[in-house]
Amino acid sequence: MVDVLPRLAASDGASAKMSGFSPFGLLAGGVVLFLGGLTYRWSPVADADRRLFLLLHRPLRRFKWLFRVLWPLGTLVGILSIAAGVALFDYWRHGVLILLAYGIVVLEEMWLKRRVNRPRPFVAMPDEVRMGQPRRPKDSSFPSGDALRVWALAFTVARVLPPPWGGALVALAVLVSLGRIALGVHYPLDVLAGTGLGLVAAGLALMWW
Repeated sequence: MVDVLPRLAASDGASAKMSGFSPFGLLAGGVVLFLGGLTYRWSPVADADRRLFLLLHRPLRRFKWLFRVLWPLGTLVGILSIAAGVALFDYWRHGVLILLAYGIVVLEEMWLKRRVNRPRPFVAMPDEVRMGQPRRPKDSSFPSGDALRVWALAFTVARVLPPPWGGALVALAVLVSLGRIALGVHYPLDVLAGTGLGLVAAGLALMWW
């Protein structure tokens, strides 16, 4: 019993290190990424974003089956399920904080989708892009809500799992993010902005951790 607390403290420190950044670092990085995504509002950047989308979409869509399997991780059901799982495994406060931070940031996402109203790639380029997502999205393209959710989970859940899981969670977040392009539902800058909002959500949650 004597060495239990030191071992737990060491484990918590390693988990914190695996999360990658301090809460303020996540907040600052998230804001920078979001603002980078917002540059699509400048016409030359939007044109480059469309070209980059097509450059990535064509080879990635060959792995559509993989991205369809991973798709639930970025959905609302996915974040609710994972946060509930964190809460059930003796981390109920952390699960609540994940959902609270996500709830704050998702209000901004919903407002942006209505205000910006960017058509999705499969709508704007129907001759070149086929929608491969299991469920057809009805809202606008900017920013990517799936990227928001999966990156928020990656940097928060890593705090309550053994260190090796941190890299696996980031790898999954990258794949889900690429899947948004592969499935024809988001441009790269939509994904970048969604990633930024996800980091902001993670930063908020970890500030209260």
